[in-house]
Amino acid sequence: MGHIDVFVKGTDGNMWQKTFDIGTGWGNWQPLGGPIGSRPSAVSSGAGHIDVFAKGTDGNMWQKTFANGSWGNWQPLGGPIGSTPSAVSLGSGRLAVFVRGTDGRLWARLFNGSWANWTDAFAGGGVLGSEPAAVARTGGVVDVFIRGTDGAVWHVALGNL
Repeated sequence: MGHIDVFVKGTDGNMWQKTFDIGTGWGNWQPLGGPIGSRPSAVSSGAGHIDVFAKGTDGNMWQKTFANGSWGNWQPLGGPIGSTPSAVSLGSGRLAVFVRGTDGRLWARLFNGSWANWTDAFAGGGVLGSEPAAVARTGGVVDVFIRGTDGAVWHVALGNL
């Protein structure tokens, strides 16, 4: 607590991190490897634990985790995916990640001790016109917003995740 972490895709194609510590200000940019094929999506699911997701240059989703004071290696999570991931924390050690699939549909991958398979998160829904933006609220509900191919903003509330 007491700091903010910012993650970006650098001009070199790799992921970079910058940290703001309350009382001391901004630190220097730190390289975290790659290359990555999209903007990163970061989420904290517990004290001192950060998970960052990005579309890899191979078209699949990749994860990098900060735990126990250090960064782990990039881990593949499958795909292919068609957009930047949008990750949310559902509580300590519980994650949900949403992407637009290569088929244009909304897909989710859940973590609760281990990764579940990809699931169609908007069953009966149509093709997405944008990448998803997700936010978690209490009670295990996640609100996902997307732009439809009609240009309108669409919303789906997913419960019991």
